[in-house]
Amino acid sequence: MNRIQSIDLFRGFTIFMMVFVNDLAGVANIPDWMKHKPADANAMTFVDVVFPAFLFIVGMSIPLAIRAREARGDSFWGVLQHIAIRTAGLLLLGVFLVNSEEMNAAATLLPARLWNILLFFAALLIWAQYPAAEGRKNYLWRAIRVAGVALLFLLWWTYRKGEPGAFTGMTTSWWGILGLIGWAYLLATMVYLLLRENAIGLLGTMAGFVAIAILLKTEGLELPGLLAWLKGTSGHFIHASIALAGMSLACLFADKNLAQTPAYRIGWMVVTGLLLFVAGFWLRPFYGISKIYATPTWALYSAAICCEMFALIYWLIDVKNIRNRAQLLEPAGKNPLLVYLLPFFFYPLMGEAWLPEAFYSGALGFAKAVAFAVVILWIGSWLTKRGLRLQL
Repeated sequence: MNRIQSIDLFRGFTIFMMVFVNDLAGVANIPDWMKHKPADANAMTFVDVVFPAFLFIVGMSIPLAIRAREARGDSFWGVLQHIAIRTAGLLLLGVFLVNSEEMNAAATLLPARLWNILLFFAALLIWAQYPAAEGRKNYLWRAIRVAGVALLFLLWWTYRKGEPGAFTGMTTSWWGILGLIGWAYLLATMVYLLLRENAIGLLGTMAGFVAIAILLKTEGLELPGLLAWLKGTSGHFIHASIALAGMSLACLFADKNLAQTPAYRIGWMVVTGLLLFVAGFWLRPFYGISKIYATPTWALYSAAICCEMFALIYWLIDVKNIRNRAQLLEPAGKNPLLVYLLPFFFYPLMGEAWLPEAFYSGALGFAKAVAFAVVILWIGSWLTKRGLRLQL
């Protein structure tokens, strides 16, 4: 598979929106459509589509990434090893980021701001892409990674949360956004290794994952023995189903399908989105819409929106070749982990209230969130062009 520019730009736009909505979450006096909907609202806003959009683009990227590794000579077991390492990295980072928000700053053995800044640097040391080297330089890169692991261990050891008399270390209250992406990535890659570029099979498996999630949420369902742990995994199947929707579109760009016309691909994307929307509409009376509960309708509506959005982006970027105004997004799309982590460095560096109070409310707060996301994207682009890339 050749690299598809619209995939990088869609990923870059999604990362921009993730940074924007995360910053917007701290702004008061903004309309409800700019906020996540409550769990029981039976509704969704554009904010509730940002996370599934990233799951969708993860699914689109999986065939491209695996085919690239195979082209470089990786064996099947080598690919599996890469999948396992990447999943573990996403889960680990997700747990650390979740716990950073739940920290008891007074009890933790390092100042909270320093702890969070060091977490960012630990991620840089461990997951930076170092130049290929031999001899002493190769040992240097390995030593730097080991230093990053040691720093991560120090942060784990100094961490505390809870109340006086009942302090605990890190726990998995939930997996965090990166952790949820990790579970979805693992499930989706396993499906891809079985089905490859079989778009119909992938969409059928997506439907199967939705059915499994519905079954696991059935009241009164009792599973025997070790299978009982599956009761808490319904959300992972829902998230993976969104990734499979994206993966089905990536099949349009497989080597065997390169003769397909842009009009055929766009038509497939649009029709797939409409079918997903109809399926979500049919399920809504039974399960409602909720990002928090990861309901089937939320997933199907989100995947449908992503299908239509990607069709538009593909038409603009790869068909009409309109790229000049999207240059800031492309480096972020190629280096998403760095851009996603940058706010976790700048927030503790600047402090919670580094601007006048007016910038945390209303129109000024909205403008601040947009400006912050643009600046983060620009910094990420600048660092990417100078060779700093993170790769799990």
